[in-house]
Amino acid sequence: MKVQKLNIINNNKLSQIMRRSYERNNMISTPVKQILENVRQRGDDILITKYRKRYGKSFKLEVNKNDTKTAYSNISPEFIKSLKQAKDNITKVCLTEKQSTSMKICNVEDGIRVWREWRAIEKVGLYIPGGKAVYPSSVLMTGIPAIIAGCSEIVLCTPPDNSGNIPSPTLIAADSLGIKKIFKVGGAEAIGAMAFGTETIPNVYKIFGAGNSYVTEAKLQVFGTVNIDMPAGPSEVFIIADDTANPAYIAADLLADGEHGEDSACVLLTTSRVVANKTITEINNQLKHLSTAERVRESLRRYGLIAIVDSLDEAIAFSNEYAPEHLEIMTRNPNQVLQKITNAGSVFLGSWTTKSSGDYATGANHVLPTGGMAKMFPSLSIESFGRMMQVQKVSSKKSLAKIRKTIETFGETENLPAHKNATSIRFKEGGDIYES
Repeated sequence: MKVQKLNIINNNKLSQIMRRSYERNNMISTPVKQILENVRQRGDDILITKYRKRYGKSFKLEVNKNDTKTAYSNISPEFIKSLKQAKDNITKVCLTEKQSTSMKICNVEDGIRVWREWRAIEKVGLYIPGGKAVYPSSVLMTGIPAIIAGCSEIVLCTPPDNSGNIPSPTLIAADSLGIKKIFKVGGAEAIGAMAFGTETIPNVYKIFGAGNSYVTEAKLQVFGTVNIDMPAGPSEVFIIADDTANPAYIAADLLADGEHGEDSACVLLTTSRVVANKTITEINNQLKHLSTAERVRESLRRYGLIAIVDSLDEAIAFSNEYAPEHLEIMTRNPNQVLQKITNAGSVFLGSWTTKSSGDYATGANHVLPTGGMAKMFPSLSIESFGRMMQVQKVSSKKSLAKIRKTIETFGETENLPAHKNATSIRFKEGGDIYES
């Protein structure tokens, strides 16, 4: 990588940085559509055929008790301890979020009340990525809010590893939450299975979780048959830094995101050329010690950017247009910068809030909108697993009389006489004989 000046980068390069890997979606739309149609029509058969070719005739879609027992024998006490702390912190955050679902009654007029009541989505699907890495943290990030929200049926799909099994950390994380319906299916097939249902995998009402470009495209294509949390695709980090930032920390956080995959996006905008140059030196030094170095190099080559800006306001403006999944602010006064941020999935303030702290342990959710979708989608939270149902009550004829004229006037104005009559009839002679 080389340091560039943001305001002189050519438009084609900036457009590539802004689009990230989402420029590839047109290329995969047709094959994803075919995969989903195959799952819709053939159900279990298409899934079992695919995986038995890879893992043998004994492969089964659903996880059983022996699978879980084996997983526990493969895991260290340190992981169990770490899992507990992560669970506890995520649970604390979710319980705080649940307070926002409490009922608040608005007394509009005497005897007229409007309020909302929380209802969890009964059937939800959790997609846990696999492939290049193992993500027990994603089980916690999606499973805990689903449980606290009150979802009655939770279906989890994740791709099997090279041996045809779910990685032990992922399976143990699911078991620790009490999730029972766990299936060894990944990619667009998993999204189709949860959307349409198969003989083995139940259909759900909403699908959650990040994935690769195929998973994201599949979620977008099944939207309407089911709801989805957000288009959460390849990972991305965007760092705003001034001359006080530590280049070693910046480099480490860029690399942490880049190792997710070759389609990850890593951007640094800084007011300091010294910081920019030292960050590149640090990247090269730290890469030498990473087993994922080739993956990171490719992500930096494709969608990486290290650029100088004339002011923090210039960086903020570009960031708001980019709308990053992860936004790190390493400046003298990060809170001041935060006030000007309008579009970001999750914001990390200061040098000690590492990207990986939010991925694993602060309790904040790491399922976040990507590809600029932070302009319109929030981070995953307990609210994502339910909805507020609106309720209203006019308690008496006397109370209805307070708004009668308004209703009748709107009915006349909109040329909807039945709307007017639905209120007027209640004031005709004998109209209250059934009033309770």
